[in-house]
Parts: sequence; C-alpha cells; structure tokens
Amino acid sequence: MKKGLYSAITLAYILLNGVNAQNTGVTQPIPQAGKFGIGLNLSTNGVGGQLAVGLSKNGKFNGRLEGRYFSTDLTNYEAEIGGTKLVANATVKLGSIGAMFDYHPFGNAFKITAGYALLLNDVSATAITKDSTKFGEISVPPNEVGDIQFGLNVKPSPYLGIGFGRAIPKKRFGFTFEIGAYYTGAPEVSFKSTGMLEPTSANEPILRENLSGLTWWPVMNFGFNFRLGKIEN
Repeated sequence: MKKGLYSAITLAYILLNGVNAQNTGVTQPIPQAGKFGIGLNLSTNGVGGQLAVGLSKNGKFNGRLEGRYFSTDLTNYEAEIGGTKLVANATVKLGSIGAMFDYHPFGNAFKITAGYALLLNDVSATAITKDSTKFGEISVPPNEVGDIQFGLNVKPSPYLGIGFGRAIPKKRFGFTFEIGAYYTGAPEVSFKSTGMLEPTSANEPILRENLSGLTWWPVMNFGFNFRLGKIEN
C-alpha cells in the first residue's frame, strides 16, 4: 500500500513538472529590446504614423515617436448669439507631435501609456452678421457692420491613456486600440471685433473664463502596426 502511494505521488510530481516546463516554454516572452516597429494611427486628434522601439527584453516597455494631423474648413456656418444671427467661416486644425511610452504590466496586450506632446490643435473663425442692421431708416449691410474674430489653441501637454495591443507586434502585423487624454490646462482664447461690433470685444475675459474648465483634451486612437526585422519563434 505504501509503495503504491509513493509511486502515485512520484508519478504526479513528474507529470506536474512536465506540464510546468511545457507552459514555461509557451509563455516565454519574445525578446523586444532593440526591436522596431512602424504604424499607422487613425485618431480623433488626426491621422498619422509612428516609429516604435523595444526598451526591455521581456517586451513590457516600448517607446514611440508619433505624429498626427488633420485640418478642415467650415464655410458659411450659421449661429445665433444674443439674438443676433451670424455667419462664420472657420478653420479647425487637429494634431500632435510627441513621445510616448507603453508599459504592459501583465506581459499581455493590455497597456498603460504616458508621454508628452506638442499639440497642433487650433481653431480660428471670423463671423459677420447674417442680415443687414437697421438704424432708424438706415440699413447697414453685414460687410460694413464689422466682424468678430475668434481663436482657440492649446499648449504642449502631458498624456495618459490605457489600451490594448502592441506597438511592436509579436507577429508581423498587429492592431492597437487606445483611449486617453492630454492635460492641456485652460486653452488660450482670443476674441476681437471690428467696426460697429467692436464693443463686444469686452466679452473676451468672460469667454476665457467660461472655457477655463476645458483642461483635458480626450482622444481615441486605432493603430495598425508592422514589426520590422526578423520574427523570432
């Protein structure tokens, strides 16, 4: 009886050690230090690319240099402020140039990202009254009433985000998804007017105060990444 129990324990020990050794071989991380990858980014803050480099042998740390940009024009956009109908033409620019660091704490696809970027986000607009302004019997056309000029941009900012996927895929190709935000502080705002509308320039401090709470710029990013060099098994 004792001999049979001893044999069973010995066999179980051998089997368990064999399974552990096999599992260790399966989960062994692919060395990433010094490896490179390139990627395409589709983001709510623009479209661009990146260059990534592995910073640790276990694949938990990567560094990235990235750039994104997008610009669009809004023509004859109508709005109403204080009962006055306005027609605005605006240019909206989005983008960033920055350095990011990815940390995979569990060695899998989940990652925490931190970095710093020069934001290219900028909004500039010029508005005029939609209709002529009447002063008694006199009607003044919009182009003679004056215009309102508005501008908004943000400062270079630190970034923090979380996501899934590797900037340097274990295989040749890979995908990433990431959500995060830049801490921009209060945006820089300008508000000026000309002609008969010039007195409204006094509202600039009020507008700046109303926008002072917009200290975070959220962003969502999808990436398609390509591993450079030889693929290790």
